[in-house]
Amino acid sequence: MPRLADQIRQAILTHADNCAPNECCGLLAADPDGHITFAYPLTNVDPSPVSYTVDPDEHFAALGHAESRGWEIAGAFHSHPGGTAMPSMIDVQTALEPDWVYVIAAPGEIRGFTIRAGTIEEVGLD
Repeated sequence: MPRLADQIRQAILTHADNCAPNECCGLLAADPDGHITFAYPLTNVDPSPVSYTVDPDEHFAALGHAESRGWEIAGAFHSHPGGTAMPSMIDVQTALEPDWVYVIAAPGEIRGFTIRAGTIEEVGLD
């Protein structure tokens, strides 16, 4: 079960606040034991209150940063500024990494999920 340390949780919530009313987005790195170690707040290159597209150059830079520390990209996060922290149909359709944790921040809540072949399963973040 992934755990979001307070500073990672705060980084996600701050990025969500800074991007509102549009969705924020970013990546999560994990150490070899699977512990989430870092949040990469990235640019939503198609700003929208209902969808996001990660900047590909920033994605590549985050990957390089993580690998240089022996980590791997193990998840993604984004916000639902006008909704709940539940995956939308778009989120399910675009979840291409079955082993990733997908973290969603919404007003007053932050939740994590795995999304495999269209099946959503909540994972605890504490």
